[in-house]
Amino acid sequence: MSTSTDVKWVADLRELIALRQNDPQWVTDMRQHHMDLLADLAWPERQKTPLRGRHLDLIPLGFPTSPSSVPQSLLDTVKSPAYIAFANGELQELAFLDDAARQGVIVAPLASAVTEQRQLVEPLLGHIMDEPANRAEALNAAMWDSGAFIHIPADVKVLSPILILHYADSTRARRFVPRTLILAGPNSRVTVIERYVSSAGDEKLLFTGGVEILAEEGAHIHYGSLQNLSPNTEVFIRRQAEVHHDANVDWSIGEFGGGLTVATDKTRLVEPGAHSTNTMVFFGSRSQRQDFDTRIIHAAPHTNSNIVAKGVMTDRARSSFTGVTDIRPGAIQSDGRQKEQTLMLSDAARADAVPSLLINENDVYAAHSASTGPIDKVALFYLMARGLSEAAATRLFVHGFLAPVIEAIPLEILRNSVWESVEGKLAE
Repeated sequence: MSTSTDVKWVADLRELIALRQNDPQWVTDMRQHHMDLLADLAWPERQKTPLRGRHLDLIPLGFPTSPSSVPQSLLDTVKSPAYIAFANGELQELAFLDDAARQGVIVAPLASAVTEQRQLVEPLLGHIMDEPANRAEALNAAMWDSGAFIHIPADVKVLSPILILHYADSTRARRFVPRTLILAGPNSRVTVIERYVSSAGDEKLLFTGGVEILAEEGAHIHYGSLQNLSPNTEVFIRRQAEVHHDANVDWSIGEFGGGLTVATDKTRLVEPGAHSTNTMVFFGSRSQRQDFDTRIIHAAPHTNSNIVAKGVMTDRARSSFTGVTDIRPGAIQSDGRQKEQTLMLSDAARADAVPSLLINENDVYAAHSASTGPIDKVALFYLMARGLSEAAATRLFVHGFLAPVIEAIPLEILRNSVWESVEGKLAE
């Protein structure tokens, strides 16, 4: 049964959608369809991360009270020649390579691409991703306002990474709803990095994000995401990919911000030869709550996947990582592996790692491992006996723990940003 808060939310959403007069009718219809689902859906239910008492329905959904802009200091960190930047849902800057544009590469705000690139966007938007299963996903599908559309034509190799920067000024906005759609044509190659940053504030900021990726035959997509939202932000994000014949989608995910983070990553390997690696680094501090669900579905033979997650918990932080390798009937000679490790720097911190293998075929290889544990006191004592302070010894130990995963990230700009985020956590 809907509560009075639900009714108010739906009324607010209908008013906001009515104000989006630049949307084509097919987008308006899609928004309204997901709004109709909204009142009957609950917030995500995660066993280890109860949401009761977080008062998510009380966060206002209106437009920002005044315009905002990405701080220059943040723009100065953009080291890619191709980037698109948003502030409180509005496009602020777009820079692109002439070379790539001449080859037919498209980098555009999704809000304009739904009209200008309708023939590419309409068959994909909302169709790669599953139908919303909870209120956060329905809210994103109904209310997305920023985010990019990226299309790489067949046989085009984009050598420079494309950076998408999202900034929210939480003193002027209470919601943050980006959505990104990436289409890589046959035998194309691209790296896309998406960064989320928000200012600190006393009021809660509700973030619901969505990412959809389609890799056609022989395409190779490396998608990186770095989340450094402020502690007053409630973070919900879903990323989903569909990978075709001999194509790759490799994920490099860094989760460091937010007071609450609930993330869902799902990759479907739908044709023979499809491959995906999902690498995640997370770091929880203070009273953060982090809950990650990563799934790779082998729906075709000769497909390969690997899930690698490493996290650090300190203070009173809590984390839960669920990894699922799902090998469907007919996916013979598939190979699915996963490994999750969490390092505990505090007796008050908690972490759960839940690896799962769902195997419905015989001629396959699948393996998993998971561990959580405290920092090695003997190793720490050894380092301190050599003259290091406890803080310096802990820093060295954390670096050694995370280095195999972070150093495996192939792109320097993302690798360095992840290390900077780790250093920021250690300095808290």
